Amino acid sequence: MKNVTFAEIVERIKADKHLGKEVPSFDPSNGNENAEYLFLLEAPGPKAVQTGRISFDNPDPSAREFGRELAVAGIDRDEIAIWNIVPWYLGNSAGTAIRAADGDDVREGMKYLPLVLEAMPNLKIIVLVGAAARRAHIFLSRLTAARIVSCHHPSMRVMNSNSKAAEENVELFRFLKATKM
Repeated sequence: MKNVTFAEIVERIKADKHLGKEVPSFDPSNGNENAEYLFLLEAPGPKAVQTGRISFDNPDPSAREFGRELAVAGIDRDEIAIWNIVPWYLGNSAGTAIRAADGDDVREGMKYLPLVLEAMPNLKIIVLVGAAARRAHIFLSRLTAARIVSCHHPSMRVMNSNSKAAEENVELFRFLKATKM
């Protein structure tokens, strides 16, 4: 049986959840299905909904910081896929503020992760970005032999509360690249 594509996964989520633009797509500039790294964040923010994609090119500080960290670590776009534990927008109807994912959101969103993993034949490393994403660690451990690690979320709140967060992320990303088998 043929694996589904990322585009088909997004369309399935939209149909299942009766949503539209609230489920942004994968960034076509990244490696996506051919990637070796899968970076999982919490949920798409307002800028991802506006642009229609999960991307470090989105016009928000967290996206820019995440892209900067990957670039400094030497991880190329064609090596990555970026997605969310909860793949739909959890914010207000005005699209200006996101709320934190709760346990029900995470459990519901994780239902789609097996499809994402199956679509990635070259997957070697899953990076859980932030506390909400770490809630999927045990679930993912039962689905894949890929290495699973975690890092700090690139939000300004995290970066401002931990002066070493960005440096620690870059060190981790460099280590992953150096030890990738």
